[in-house]
Amino acid sequence: MKELSYFAQLNELFQEWMQDLSGEERNLFCKDGLMLKAYKTEKSIDTLWDESPRRVMFILKDKNTPDGDDTRLWPVDGKHGIEIRELHGGNIEQTGFFPNIARILYGLTVETIGYSQLEMQKVKDNWNALPFAFVEAKKLAGYSSVKSGDIENALKKDGEFLIREIEILNPNILVCCDADDTQFNYITQQYDSVEKGEIISIEYKYPIKPCFTCCLRYYPTINKVVIKSYHPTRTGKAGDWIIYEKVISPFRQLINNHNIKFK
Repeated sequence: MKELSYFAQLNELFQEWMQDLSGEERNLFCKDGLMLKAYKTEKSIDTLWDESPRRVMFILKDKNTPDGDDTRLWPVDGKHGIEIRELHGGNIEQTGFFPNIARILYGLTVETIGYSQLEMQKVKDNWNALPFAFVEAKKLAGYSSVKSGDIENALKKDGEFLIREIEILNPNILVCCDADDTQFNYITQQYDSVEKGEIISIEYKYPIKPCFTCCLRYYPTINKVVIKSYHPTRTGKAGDWIIYEKVISPFRQLINNHNIKFK
């Protein structure tokens, strides 16, 4: 049994991570990990995460405003936290960043139904009850957009720290939210090098226009799946269903066609 909470373990890791940063860089550093929940203690979130058969981690690029933060606190942070819990963090009709993540979380953890079958109240209830991890690949905050080269440089410099963060949280479903596959390629290269079993690789063109590519890799020895995703800020009703199906469609195939169990 672990002696420290996930929150505390990551705080120790982040202190080590920041040791060689300049003062200005430390001000840009973003802590992350398991998102806190309203009316739930840190200890209860730890327990729920340990007991969850499907532990989902969303790996993003970087925080898109130029100031440091602790994203774990966002769901409990005053008015901003209420908006996140109510899934109002985007455009009208519940589109936008957090609603898209919440839909994917529901599809990965509750039922792999199609986008049109989703009921937003059920999605919201699951969003506010189930623990999940929210991790930035590049820990120094940036701006509204970031170049793939910047992510690649951050991973070259700090990739070992990111892998340690993943090892501490030990998710079994990793969703890489980057259009250029930088995070996906980096993480799958790490797992490819240690996997002793037969890797299941699923990749195909989604059969309905705009026929985007769906892709995942499943590692049987460590029972982890890494899935390619768009960034969740892609907007518009068409964009929302594409974001959801890009992740859930190949995961549905993995569960139904290969009889994979997460536990």
